[in-house]
Amino acid sequence: MATRVVAQDIPPFTLAAVRIGIGAVILWALVLLFHRHGMRVDRGDWKLFFLLAAFYFAAFPLAMAFGFQVTEASRGALLMATSPVWSMVLGRITGRESLIGRQIAGVLISVVGIGLVFGESALSPADSGGETVSTLAAVGGALLLLFAAACVAVYGVVSQPAFQRYSSLNVSAWAMLIGIALLAPLAIAEMVFGNTGGFSAQNSMLMVYLGSLGIAQLMFGFALSRLSPTQVVIYVNLNPLVATALGAALLEETLTGTFALGAAAVITGAVLVNWPRGR
Repeated sequence: MATRVVAQDIPPFTLAAVRIGIGAVILWALVLLFHRHGMRVDRGDWKLFFLLAAFYFAAFPLAMAFGFQVTEASRGALLMATSPVWSMVLGRITGRESLIGRQIAGVLISVVGIGLVFGESALSPADSGGETVSTLAAVGGALLLLFAAACVAVYGVVSQPAFQRYSSLNVSAWAMLIGIALLAPLAIAEMVFGNTGGFSAQNSMLMVYLGSLGIAQLMFGFALSRLSPTQVVIYVNLNPLVATALGAALLEETLTGTFALGAAAVITGAVLVNWPRGR
């Protein structure tokens, strides 16, 4: 939801660079305080770190920034909820994860649950700034958000060797720094050509909030070092669920019985995927 709001006023390259930049500052502050002597990376692993950064800290935020410019938050949340599906497929293809039937069912139930949470609004024509966007733009935005969802899955699956050899702070901090190096030239070019967007007080606060999710990224990496990719990525679907519940609590929005059913499905899916396997 926050990304959808700021994406209407701040251009995509700047949005992605500032968001990742704030997160990188937070993580490297933690490095200097607690982990400055544990950041060595073997020469042969730099290609892996670059690949992780390219997908998750460059392509992913850019795809979200561009996609949410023409896609409603509800539809975007539904598209992003496909991340566990991508993770399941990629894990199977690469041989790094093999899910049993119960876990596959959990993934599908979770995605269906997100669809129920947002209901018809996720299937209605996308609009931007109160105006219905063109069909081509809507399709393009949907494809970008599907790609963003796939980037999350790629990061979860491909990062497994890195998290086996390095700490979550090491992997996250270096990958985020490389991501900034990739995004900064694009953001600078955007500003040079005068496309600086609007950093209002509200947008600035939302940007700080989005950037502070660097802590969440650290926790994400910590989970990936101990669980399989899909077991971790499935929890991404709790984000829109919590956002909707907070909207009801703080903004007095109405929650329907369909929302309750969808929420139950999302939680059930996460439980099925993470329930310990029998011997």
